[in-house]
Amino acid sequence: MIGNCSDRLCVRVSRMWEFYDPQDESKLLHADMVLIDEEGGSAHAQIYPPLAAVFKPMIKEGNVYNVSYVQIKKANRMYKPVDNDIMIGFTKWTTIEELIEVPPAFPEIVYSLTPFDQLTTLVDIREYFIGMSLARSP
Repeated sequence: MIGNCSDRLCVRVSRMWEFYDPQDESKLLHADMVLIDEEGGSAHAQIYPPLAAVFKPMIKEGNVYNVSYVQIKKANRMYKPVDNDIMIGFTKWTTIEELIEVPPAFPEIVYSLTPFDQLTTLVDIREYFIGMSLARSP
């Protein structure tokens, strides 16, 4: 499944962010997304410059799109935002079309919770890019 994919993927953009060069914060290295399919599967997607300037204005976090002509590649070994062995890369041939009528059961978010007592086992583990909860109710 690694390689070019012309299939139409129907995905929700659950999360978007940009990664800038730590040495030059004005230099975008890539735009990233977590994409969710209708079954709740998730994948990390990246768009590199100069294509990021083309696609980013067309994409809004939370919206659902039909995406075609992407590149499927092995996921990064470190700092993966989702547990998946593959990731998606946008190319100059990628097409994207917003889906206006979204099925009501289309997932909006995906997550994987780690039990609190297991958090210490993740210290210095760099495979996954993890978030942090800033508030917790009793």
